[in-house]
Amino acid sequence: MLRGIRDFFDIEAKGSSIQVEVLAGVSTFLALSYIFVVNPAILSEAGMDKSSVLFATITASALATLLMGFWAKLPFVLAPGMELNAYVSFFVVGSLGFTWQQALGAVFWSGVIFVILTVTHVREKVIDAIPDRMKAGLSLSVGVFLALVALKVAGLLVYQGVTIRGFGSFSTPSAYALYTSLLLILLLEKLRVRGAVLISIILTAILCHYLGVASDTEQPVRVSTAMLGGIGKLDLLVVAHPRMLSVILILFLIDFYGSIAKFIGLSANTNIVVNARLPKLKEALLIDGGATILGSSLGTSSIIVYVESAVGIGSGGRTGLTAVICGLLMVACFLIAPFLKFVPVVATTGALLFVAFKLLPSASELREYSKIDILASVAMQVIVVATFAIDRAMLAGFVSYILVDLFAARRPNPYLVGSTLLLVIGAVLQVG
Repeated sequence: MLRGIRDFFDIEAKGSSIQVEVLAGVSTFLALSYIFVVNPAILSEAGMDKSSVLFATITASALATLLMGFWAKLPFVLAPGMELNAYVSFFVVGSLGFTWQQALGAVFWSGVIFVILTVTHVREKVIDAIPDRMKAGLSLSVGVFLALVALKVAGLLVYQGVTIRGFGSFSTPSAYALYTSLLLILLLEKLRVRGAVLISIILTAILCHYLGVASDTEQPVRVSTAMLGGIGKLDLLVVAHPRMLSVILILFLIDFYGSIAKFIGLSANTNIVVNARLPKLKEALLIDGGATILGSSLGTSSIIVYVESAVGIGSGGRTGLTAVICGLLMVACFLIAPFLKFVPVVATTGALLFVAFKLLPSASELREYSKIDILASVAMQVIVVATFAIDRAMLAGFVSYILVDLFAARRPNPYLVGSTLLLVIGAVLQVG
């Protein structure tokens, strides 16, 4: 059976092993497990029942992640996006005054647009239009984003919304948890201990308990028949509402371009990429868009590729088995949800920071960069820090390379221009 697993996922060809893939899957799960308690809490602000949101979150995330592992055979995991659930609760419902049923309808239609573009050649043209050096810049952008998340969660950076307001305290229990977690990983990696990231998360979680750092989430929602209350409650007729069209566009843009950025950024400089291309990218994107449609039908906001996939990849996960292990643990959340609160999200900050360091370009790579490549990459990282958004970094990169073509009297790639215009429209609509 083990031979069959290795052959099905092509594990040996990727230089990995079943043990490494399992540990990577568990590490990824622990890094994102907070979403199964946080997502119901956020969407409950829109008037949704926490139990039904928990059911939708677990079911849609698990099915999408398992499909990513078995069909696309890639180590990426999916769950409701934090940037999108907050957008739905606090803006679409809270500010615009739509019902949560209408908001789920908007999520559904954004997923439909995602799938349509994925099954057409538009998807290929969009991805091929991205300059190779910008793909490396996206990898760095993901790393910067991970570092910001880690520092924010640990309290070393103070945010107001998505804007950095200053530095926090460097001597709090949460800060100590980050230091300990990172040092443990570095030490265990130096000693060549397998599962360094997973061991670090578990030991740091124990330390957090003694430091009095509890989970930031509330008590988990109990399993009950109320969980089925959100199935099929979305309002599909909302697509005819003029004020909802901008919402659908924003949901689509963040998911579609954010997913492309993560797929490229997380797999860059790894043997997941074959001949400079991510294998089965079409299948991966179809899973992403289809998961959003499924999630909205079950009762949750957009399902996206999770940047915490980087934890598993950083632990050595290279195949779909990593996603399958994580997906199975998601299914088990119906049973183990009461225990997830004992792993506070701050226990994963060292792992996030460690992976962020690994996404930095090497000195040899930097020597191959032109001045334009360096300027574009710097602009992307500045935008990530300023906006706390990877899709905005992609916009900055697009604009940089288009300007270079224009100054050189070259005709910019029309798909690059089209993508830029869409991202600009999305950014303007979000501000508005």
